[in-house]
Amino acid sequence: MKKTLKMYYTSDTHSYLFPTDYINKEEKNMGVLSCIHEFEKDGNTLILDGGDTIQGSALAKYMWSNVEEGCMVAEVFNSAPYDYVTLGNHDFNYDYSGMAQYLNTLNAECVVANVVDKTNELGLKPYVIHILENGLKVGLVGIVTDYVNLWEKTEHLTHFEVKDTFEAAKSALEEVKGQCDVTVCIYHGGFECDLETGKLLAKGKENVGYRICKELDFDILLTAHQHMPVEGRMLHGTYTLQLPANGQKYAEVSVEVAEDGTLEITSECKVPAAIKMNADFIKEMVHPQVKDRVDNWLETQEKVQVWLDQKLGGFTEEIPALSKLDLALHGSRLADFCNQIQLEFTGADFSCTGLGNNPMGFAKEVTTRDVMGAYQFPNTIKVLEIDEALLRRALERAAEYYTLKEDGEIEISECFIYPKVEHYNYDFFAGMSYTFDLTKPVGERVVEILKDGKPLENRKYTIAMSDYRATGTGGYECYQECPIVKEYDVDIQALAIEYISKREAVEIKVQSGLTLKTK
Repeated sequence: MKKTLKMYYTSDTHSYLFPTDYINKEEKNMGVLSCIHEFEKDGNTLILDGGDTIQGSALAKYMWSNVEEGCMVAEVFNSAPYDYVTLGNHDFNYDYSGMAQYLNTLNAECVVANVVDKTNELGLKPYVIHILENGLKVGLVGIVTDYVNLWEKTEHLTHFEVKDTFEAAKSALEEVKGQCDVTVCIYHGGFECDLETGKLLAKGKENVGYRICKELDFDILLTAHQHMPVEGRMLHGTYTLQLPANGQKYAEVSVEVAEDGTLEITSECKVPAAIKMNADFIKEMVHPQVKDRVDNWLETQEKVQVWLDQKLGGFTEEIPALSKLDLALHGSRLADFCNQIQLEFTGADFSCTGLGNNPMGFAKEVTTRDVMGAYQFPNTIKVLEIDEALLRRALERAAEYYTLKEDGEIEISECFIYPKVEHYNYDFFAGMSYTFDLTKPVGERVVEILKDGKPLENRKYTIAMSDYRATGTGGYECYQECPIVKEYDVDIQALAIEYISKREAVEIKVQSGLTLKTK
């Protein structure tokens, strides 16, 4: 007789609990509460999450600014209730105390084989073997990209050791494999290769999902981190999938285990229906243990909306939301504004900034909501020391964004679109004028860099950027060779809010100039 396992899976929810993206007040088909409303749990069902849970939304920013009100994200997870979670790289953003508040509030167990908690107080486990009501033994291994070591502030990792992702997965699998009927790896990481051809798409070990499927023999690999929708499929004998971010979809995975141990695995990645923003409705759907917290959740949500609607000030001009190609061809006033803040705040010679995947702009009058929509992640600023050779390498990476067609038209390079859309890895630079010759091959396109109308001197300069970019992520590995001159704790969201609030009308100055040669 066949035995069945059902799993519900979410990942990269980034504290989007309610059916809103916070860009406006329209209800959307998204959010953790919308997803869990559709979960049907029994003794043969597991509810799992792949990390990046406590950072990334306006609600998260409010929650961590008011920690005395509790960890609402964990409370909502308890309302499902979730059984097991792993950690994402952004779950380390609030240091050990933030991680502790999240995990100590969470009822689900945290499985993460490549993270050692040196205090032994958080209850992290490399794996668990969960016995279902029907007797099936499910081995669950959790892992997170070891690029946490590269991205996270050193002081946030004082009490942690983050080990090699692949080796930890391999070791944990060896321990559980003989003890269970089904092996599942929850991986906060994605795929480094094209899933159809196996072609390597990215260097480094940020994502090793393809290698895990090819070299290890987990039955199921639930991936995350890339926010790249991948419908369930077999890959080298392992069933795998991935979801978009912010609770836009959840996965329902069904496993049938025959008497001879053969597995039949199917899945569906579903868009949830938006729930009613009504206390009585939500109380009916959540676990009895958290019913008394629902009124607090809705009150917090309303406080966030009031905060987002606060008028800050304005600009002397409207900043339209243009297409990504328009911005790359003609410049971005939004990027100019961010670079203006970074240059004035740090006093650096140069500045660079990337923008999100979605077109964003500003009206003349600006609210907190506008700023949070334009700069969705609370990245802080670092200033690096750089010379002309290293700067040229960084600019060459940006120049790779363009493809010159035979008819002379310019389009965005496929490597920034496939297999994952990565417009945020195109950087706009300020404090200089620079020229890309698109008739030349990639790596030889930067033909001129001028500061104050003159060629760069044979000396060191300083450049301001996000702490994310300063790690070399996104193809800017050259920054790893640059000494850090200064680090700032304040994030760009807070800086932008303060900058606009202190001025009657912000005038954006063009402090750079990109010229594209096509002939």
